[in-house]
Amino acid sequence: MSNETMRVAVITDIRQVELREVPKPKAGPGEVLVKIQACGLCTWEQRTYTGVDHETKRPFAGGHEFAGVIEAIGENTKTDLKVGSRVSVGPQPFGKHNLDRFQMDYAGFWGPMGLAEYKAIPVGRAYKLAPTLPFEEGCFTEPLACAIHAADKFDVTLGDDVVVIGAGPMGMLNMLVNKRRGARLIVSDVDQNRCDYATELGADATVNPRNTDAPTRVRELTDGKGADVVIVAIGNHTANLDALKMVADFGTVMFFASAHPATDLAIDPNFIHRRQVTLTGARHPSVSGFETASSLLSKRLINVRPLIHQTVPMDNIKDAFEMAVRPDTYRVIVTMA
Repeated sequence: MSNETMRVAVITDIRQVELREVPKPKAGPGEVLVKIQACGLCTWEQRTYTGVDHETKRPFAGGHEFAGVIEAIGENTKTDLKVGSRVSVGPQPFGKHNLDRFQMDYAGFWGPMGLAEYKAIPVGRAYKLAPTLPFEEGCFTEPLACAIHAADKFDVTLGDDVVVIGAGPMGMLNMLVNKRRGARLIVSDVDQNRCDYATELGADATVNPRNTDAPTRVRELTDGKGADVVIVAIGNHTANLDALKMVADFGTVMFFASAHPATDLAIDPNFIHRRQVTLTGARHPSVSGFETASSLLSKRLINVRPLIHQTVPMDNIKDAFEMAVRPDTYRVIVTMA
């Protein structure tokens, strides 16, 4: 491979991923070239790899949780960043809300291309990280920002009861964010090992729906009131129904995860009217959430190291995907260097 080319991981079919050699991008005016060092395998990439997600077209160059260093700065680019600055890559600051996954078409495939060795981006999409923050932890800027964006949509105050349904990586990040905001965290998961791990990472109580009626147990833990906020961090019909039974009057149910396949959710409008509950959702990070996540990680105010299951070199990309889709793993990080 020459200095003019790079490698990128491309999902070509169900459970088929390969490394392709393509032209190395260059930083144009207003852009920076990021040498990617590490990228997390999120559920989007996992669902596309296993074929659960039928909407994402292939060949797909995934990877949207990534961090690296600035290798070059394009001509006429105004920035405080320097060559060598550590960055994560996020949304372009252009408004209050963001629904952009910074996708692109490149060399015959499509996707955010975090599973590549280089990426040229508008300078506004580069979020500075502390020079001492490991790249594999910097990968969590995007998913942490998603949890922060969700939390910004409800007003958690000190001592509020927050339930997180689903103790996977994203559920854990929601737990850590709301714990930092001063809430009491109750985590619900059908996997007892994940419940136990949530306790290790700071959950104040856990509920296993396989062993007990989860809504009843939440009511017991909250003196009959229910939870001020219920975050559904898994796309599951039973979890959705449990959330509606757990939420307190004037509370909020946050549908954080997508469902594949999606199922209908029948709700009596009088339930919302009389109980005055809020049903909402969150998708993608906001600009402000990305800035906050970069700061929290850089200052080590939220520790994501326990959520890293393993780092796998890019050469073993197939092994990384197979590991990531197992139900007993947390985040698998692919390293490029």
